[in-house]
Amino acid sequence: MQTGSTSAQHAIITTPQADATEAGFEILKEGGTAIDALIAAGAMLCVTSPHMVGIGGDALWMLDDHSLPSTIVGIGQAGQSLPPSGRIHKRGEESIATTAAAMASWHTAYQISKNRWHSKIPWSRLLAPAIEKARVGFTVTDSQLFWQAQRRELIAASSDLLALTSNNDGSPLSLGDTLRLPALADSLESLSRHGAQSFYTGELGEALSAGFAKRNVCLTAKDLSLTIAPERPPISIAYRQGRLFNVEPPCQGITTLQAMTMLNQFAIEPLNNTPAYYHLMVEAIKNALKYRNRSLCDPVFSPLDSRAWLEHAQQQAKAINPAQAAPWTDEANPADTAWIAAIDSEGRGASLIQSLYFDWGSACTIGDTGILWHNRAAGFSNNPSHPNAWAPGKRPAHTLNPSLYVADNGDRTLFGSQGGDGQPQTQTVLATQLIDFGQSLSDTLHAPRFLLGRSFFDSIDNLKVEAHLDAAIVKELSRLGHDIEVIPALSPLAGLAGVARIYQDGRKEAMHDPRGKSLTKGF
Repeated sequence: MQTGSTSAQHAIITTPQADATEAGFEILKEGGTAIDALIAAGAMLCVTSPHMVGIGGDALWMLDDHSLPSTIVGIGQAGQSLPPSGRIHKRGEESIATTAAAMASWHTAYQISKNRWHSKIPWSRLLAPAIEKARVGFTVTDSQLFWQAQRRELIAASSDLLALTSNNDGSPLSLGDTLRLPALADSLESLSRHGAQSFYTGELGEALSAGFAKRNVCLTAKDLSLTIAPERPPISIAYRQGRLFNVEPPCQGITTLQAMTMLNQFAIEPLNNTPAYYHLMVEAIKNALKYRNRSLCDPVFSPLDSRAWLEHAQQQAKAINPAQAAPWTDEANPADTAWIAAIDSEGRGASLIQSLYFDWGSACTIGDTGILWHNRAAGFSNNPSHPNAWAPGKRPAHTLNPSLYVADNGDRTLFGSQGGDGQPQTQTVLATQLIDFGQSLSDTLHAPRFLLGRSFFDSIDNLKVEAHLDAAIVKELSRLGHDIEVIPALSPLAGLAGVARIYQDGRKEAMHDPRGKSLTKGF
């Protein structure tokens, strides 16, 4: 568990897993860019955290090279037909209905690193540590064992997941056991030789297409070939003495910005560690999530005016009652991800957030590739008249949303979190702690969090708060009408978050969440 932040003069990287941090750190020491480091770290996470992320998922990037920030939007699109049942399921073969754009995002990022940031690190070097780890094996993590225990029934019903969670003799993996992923190593080796785009149109793409056909999945070779991850300008708002950036729709970055727009209408600074502070954040999140649930969609298919959304948020701030909690009845969207960030020796920053959507994604590996496919298609609405309803080539409303804050004084801060609906909620805590209260990175990441809605394992749409929130605050929130459930202090249910900052004098500082076994390294 990381309990304090790490500072560095030259370069720094933070991830939720030690092997990933080490892989990226070595690239930084060799003169690689922040992008290079995150590709190496992200590839390692696809091996050592198969329950959270994988090359069969989606990915988003936030890039900051001291000019206007940019994003890379790696969201796979729907195939040309629905699954055989005519609807998308939460798990299994009929949850596989969108392509996976993580590899397209790595391709776009590497081209920027090579052509614009002048990287000299070969592509194959970035994947080499992950390939070796997948082939030789690694000690199974506490995180994977936790999710194995939580998903016993899902794993028992899936031969694909049994292969990821069992020893050779069929016994469940336990503490200290080694997991080897030779088929995934072969797939990564193929990507290393032929490039990330071969995931869609090359040797690996052909293997995936054959695997889809064998499983009667609705995706095809043509669907894979149409997958892209474009570099896009971010959306942003003015917040206090600076500007807050996030990713455009169909990502819920606009939801984070809506909540922060509402909070910007209040004098937050005197309210730290008070009931009013948590009440305002929860009420802002309620309004933002309700608006998201009604309207967030792929703007290519339905008109979506981001500026109008943010102007609406300014008006919604007036509807927040400081003395009474509004009712909450909207459906929650649990999900899981991994957020990582790096700042290189040139002061360029990057963050990457990757996801299989639910833990273990669709629970299906494709063909003999060892690639676990995501179930992001479950993010589409089941209501055919909803703007986020399925359509051929459409991208689903998406939970991933990495943030960047550029302060007027020159400090630049990347931050993000895992956790579906919990992402904008955690980000309101991070942003207000960092910006409004000027808290240290360590105090920010230790600050008590809340989670409105269902967690991963229950069906209760209440307000969960961490146990280290002062009891008097909890009592007052209950009096205001919030339906409170106390969860353990520093609980992983509150999301694993991280922060990476470069100060105006060039010093770097970063930290990942004390709620997990993370590692930050710099030099």
